[in-house]
Amino acid sequence: MQTNKSRNFLFYMFGALYFVQGVIQAYQLNFFKPHLNAEGIPPDKIATLAGLALVPFMLKWVFGILSDRVNFFGKGYRVPYMALGVILSAVAFGSAFWINPADQFTTMAVVILIAVSAMTLFDATADALAVDITEPEDHARVQSVMTGGRAAGFIILSLVFGIIAERMGFSAIFLAMGVIILFPLIMVFQVKEPDQRAEREKFEWSAFKQLIRPNYLLYIFFIVMAWTTFQGIDGLVTLYMSDELQISPAILGRYGMLKGVGMVIGALILGWLINKVGIKNAALSTVSMVTVGGFIFSRATSLNTILIVGVLWGVVVAFHWTVYATYSMGITDKRIAGSMFAILMTVGNIGIGAGEALATRFVDDLGYSGVFSAIALINLGLIPILFFALRGLQKEREKFAG
Repeated sequence: MQTNKSRNFLFYMFGALYFVQGVIQAYQLNFFKPHLNAEGIPPDKIATLAGLALVPFMLKWVFGILSDRVNFFGKGYRVPYMALGVILSAVAFGSAFWINPADQFTTMAVVILIAVSAMTLFDATADALAVDITEPEDHARVQSVMTGGRAAGFIILSLVFGIIAERMGFSAIFLAMGVIILFPLIMVFQVKEPDQRAEREKFEWSAFKQLIRPNYLLYIFFIVMAWTTFQGIDGLVTLYMSDELQISPAILGRYGMLKGVGMVIGALILGWLINKVGIKNAALSTVSMVTVGGFIFSRATSLNTILIVGVLWGVVVAFHWTVYATYSMGITDKRIAGSMFAILMTVGNIGIGAGEALATRFVDDLGYSGVFSAIALINLGLIPILFFALRGLQKEREKFAG
């Protein structure tokens, strides 16, 4: 599919949209749990809301099917949905400023669900557009652009949100989010999709049969487990810093900034690495890196150590986000580009939800160090599963590349 804009312009737009995701994740990963903890919300309720906030991402495939099949009032299959999602997300997050989580926990939960659902809409349709327009040789590049944009948002806003929380309280972060989320619309509104799709890109229900073939099912199982273990570690770090080490919001923001620096470094080297060692070896290396990171966090008890590890962990985060998405683009059928890629990403979000809920709930029983170590060991067992999954899907990548 072609649009009225150049490939580079579209890559910049993807970077901007993922910058917005980085803004949202700067709050979600660094301040969400400490915010609710500071409001007196107990850990089990925090875990419940964290899990609920991931439900829209588990339903991402619904938005994928919608954008594959329905031309939005004749304006396109991707771009109008992207714009709508950005606007709704900004409004919902901005309105959360006026909600007191301690007194209005249910209201907060509803608003967060609306905001995250809107984010999922623009995320799913932006991903679909990327699959539509990107040639196989550019898959690693576009995913690196997305990861780099998200990392940039994460770096800048982690620091800014830390200062805002320190001076004005955690809730003030929502107002800043509401404004910043709107900025990609400048580029989104300039993109015009073609009136008709090419024959090979037209939606067909029969294309979904590929997803129940053994090779795809094994890969899907791996993705669920990989995201469960990764998020179990990543989602616990700032709560560990806030609860166990009594770290201030400003220092949490500094950790997020350093982690974001690592993410940018990871995004910058990934294209070169994938071309050098191949996507299969890059994926196997990513699993090993997550295990090492889990063991390091289980032994990190000083602030300086955690801040240093934050940069290295950021590189791991960039690899984890980018490598599997790059591989998934290569096995996605363009007839159901939005649906199929969304499904492959959705199963990862199921893992994120499981990781968030399980890791937090086991802290009381195992302690933070015990949870980090246990997850690292489980993750190590995923290496042979990934090896066989990628070997089985190699022909699929070759078919879609051809």
